[in-house]
Amino acid sequence: MTSLGGRPAVTYAAYRTASTAVHHAIRSAGLGVSTKAHMLAAGNLVERVSQRERFAHQSSELPKSCHVGDWAVRLGIIAPQREADIVIMLRDPWAVAHSLFVLSAASVYPEFATPPTDATTREKLVDRAESILFGEFPTDLMIRWMREDAAIALGWNPLNESFDAERGTQAYEHGPWRVQLLRADVPDEQKSDALRVFFKRPGIRVEPKNGALSFPHVSTSIAEIARAAIARRPDAVAATVDGAFCRHFWSERDRAAMFARWAPRAT
Repeated sequence: MTSLGGRPAVTYAAYRTASTAVHHAIRSAGLGVSTKAHMLAAGNLVERVSQRERFAHQSSELPKSCHVGDWAVRLGIIAPQREADIVIMLRDPWAVAHSLFVLSAASVYPEFATPPTDATTREKLVDRAESILFGEFPTDLMIRWMREDAAIALGWNPLNESFDAERGTQAYEHGPWRVQLLRADVPDEQKSDALRVFFKRPGIRVEPKNGALSFPHVSTSIAEIARAAIARRPDAVAATVDGAFCRHFWSERDRAAMFARWAPRAT
């Protein structure tokens, strides 16, 4: 990466945070070196990892990554402390968990490969999804990623900085890096505006990419089943929404809407 010259632009985010759309917008702006990374802390990078390990199993550690962009940014920017512009994506933690489950369920858990044909089968799948989501699945991936990857890799924790929760975006400087925090739920035009200012490129335009339901193996029934499973646990939804992470990055109004989205029967 160093041999390419110029100031690199990095889109850095946990899985399922709308980072692909932002990365494509930045890459299309003609900035030169541009890449995307998911994991940058040395302890979260490995030479190889299976899809099952990456998405399915929760442990005391984050899912491991071998993404080529992760290694490129780790070795080319983080370790040598090279100057770079870094855009960090934030997303509602339950939206991350839901999207991750929807994307991976059919390939990891065979029972979700076939859409249910009757109410009884659907209810059994909701039961199964609930047991997974509130058992072995990394439903707190977004929060743990911030604490156990971003804060460690950058030596800087955004939770310790002020954030404009009304706008959903804010820029900072930390050491050799300029950093833009950007929430995924901010409308694409506002994302575009924030990136245009940050990079001083008026042509940047964010457009939707890589949605979970755009994958051919993903059905809308999985999304509905996962949402129904999450809705069964309003206390767990509330614990996340009222936790330090969401309180810092979302306004009270937005957090109320977030709770209503995932626990509609409790509102």
